[in-house]
Amino acid sequence: MSDDLGFLGAAELVKRYAAGTLSPPEVLEACLAQIERHDDRLNAMAHVAADSARVAARESAQRWAQGRPLGPLDGVPVAVKDLIPVAGMPLRYGSAASDDTPVDEDAPSVTNLRRAGAVITGKTNTAEHGWKGVCDNPLTGITRNPWNPDLTPGGSSGGSGVAVATGMAALALGGDEGGSIRIPSSFCGIAGLKPTWGRVPLHQPAVCGTWSHVGPMARCVADLALGLNALAHPDPRDWESLPETGTDYTANLTQGVRGLRIALSPGIGHVALDGEVEAAVRAAAEVLRDLGATVVEATPAIGNPIEPYYVLVRMAARAIVDSVPASRRQLLEGVLRKDAADAGRHSGMDVKYAEMEQRRLGAVMASFFGNHDILLTATTAVPPFAVGIDDPGNGKRTDLQWTGTLFPFNLTRLPAASVPCGRTASGLPIGLHLVAARYDDATVLRTAAAYEAAAPGIGRPPLA
Repeated sequence: MSDDLGFLGAAELVKRYAAGTLSPPEVLEACLAQIERHDDRLNAMAHVAADSARVAARESAQRWAQGRPLGPLDGVPVAVKDLIPVAGMPLRYGSAASDDTPVDEDAPSVTNLRRAGAVITGKTNTAEHGWKGVCDNPLTGITRNPWNPDLTPGGSSGGSGVAVATGMAALALGGDEGGSIRIPSSFCGIAGLKPTWGRVPLHQPAVCGTWSHVGPMARCVADLALGLNALAHPDPRDWESLPETGTDYTANLTQGVRGLRIALSPGIGHVALDGEVEAAVRAAAEVLRDLGATVVEATPAIGNPIEPYYVLVRMAARAIVDSVPASRRQLLEGVLRKDAADAGRHSGMDVKYAEMEQRRLGAVMASFFGNHDILLTATTAVPPFAVGIDDPGNGKRTDLQWTGTLFPFNLTRLPAASVPCGRTASGLPIGLHLVAARYDDATVLRTAAAYEAAAPGIGRPPLA
């Protein structure tokens, strides 16, 4: 029974709390039991905050007993990526160059979670400073995929993906600068949302600037919508966070896709996909067509923006490395230090031209979404691959071929989600990637929910 409680979704939990048939402490204990049962093997959690979570769960139970829940996530166990500050917990960035002093202030996203009543269970493992599409670091080691522990769960929000997939939390926060929510969502067989840039306020300074996103990861699309309801509130600490809209992202999830214009471009024109991945994406497009959407093959004219992206990436790496005391920089991973060193080859005008290209790409996508409501691609070019390497090319990281469908939509600040769309012959999850126009998070969620309802699910990971 405890195992089953750990796998109840956030929306179902809130429903049962309201009916009085389940209590937040019961659910928290089930999630903590899943951590105890599986985390030694999978290594999802960087810090478990059992004591403070138990206090929060008891307080939530009292509110529900009085009929006075704080908000849409009251009593829901939520784990937070260890790049995001949580007051009273260490902020380690997955880095041996960090220390374990608890921070004093929540990030704006965590403030919003607490206002919604969420029970923060702890911090999840990440690539060091989020700098890779996998999840290992010099501080806490390798995080493993629950579908096959010899494989990566993806990253950099890999711990969050594993925590959700295994019932350690009902929801998790991830961060996404080039795919870091959507990669582990795909590899772990869950749903993940990168909201429109600014929809969820960021903690400052945000070194990745206008292509850094924070968003929810969950086992179903309805829980992504519920999570966004809690998270999508501006905060004065992020002066670029979007104004309050009052949108209920759960309201239109059952509206369906009839009449929507969907552009299918599995590899967005330049990404070579694994055969099973492409077949699954094309099959998903047929499901949406059968549901009444108009599906056409169309690719936005963005080309491969890897060069301007990497100019900005290297500058962000330099800012991160410079923020670490000089005496501890040698403790940082080589890939981060290399990108930081490579920043020196760029001039100020290189950065300006990269920013101009970012704006051009944004205009191209705005025009594209004048004719289409959704762009459908593969989430990743390949299924999960072996732990211990940074990419399926075993070190040929600079072309980012396997994540080429993802980072362009960070540069263009668009809402995007990954949902499971089947499994490979060897049983590994495959992700379907949905992108919409800026600010149109609701259509991403609505389309993902329609697909999820019509398609067969992929089930739970085969946990030992």
